[in-house]
Amino acid sequence: MPLYDFKCSCGNVDSIVAPMKDAPVGLQCKKCNAIMYRIYKLAGIRNKEYSHPLHSDSLAISPNQIEEHKRLFPNVEIDNEGRPVFHNFREHDDYLKKTGFVKNPQRTRPRGLRIDKTLRNKDKKSAGTVQRDKIPLDKP
Repeated sequence: MPLYDFKCSCGNVDSIVAPMKDAPVGLQCKKCNAIMYRIYKLAGIRNKEYSHPLHSDSLAISPNQIEEHKRLFPNVEIDNEGRPVFHNFREHDDYLKKTGFVKNPQRTRPRGLRIDKTLRNKDKKSAGTVQRDKIPLDKP
């Protein structure tokens, strides 16, 4: 069952769990007895909290730059190793935009089996052949 959030003009916020078929439209505020209205949340807003704070090694700064960084980005926490700490995606994304860094998508290589189904003969018999991807092994 979904959770429905309601807010009153006095600032009181309340939540109710109810089935979708009985979704409440308005509630009465317990503090001021006014009608509370439902707070609608947009899906897909990327402000999701990370499961644990993200310490970015790739964005680490030198110790002599920490004071300047705190002046330019007062909302971004810096750990004792000079790495910025992010708690959600929006913080991380905003920081990258302000600093001019571009986040490239992670490169992935196909792994596993690749099934090649092609017509081999003139008599159009389909052959299902299996090929292994040739992935070079990194040698030290």
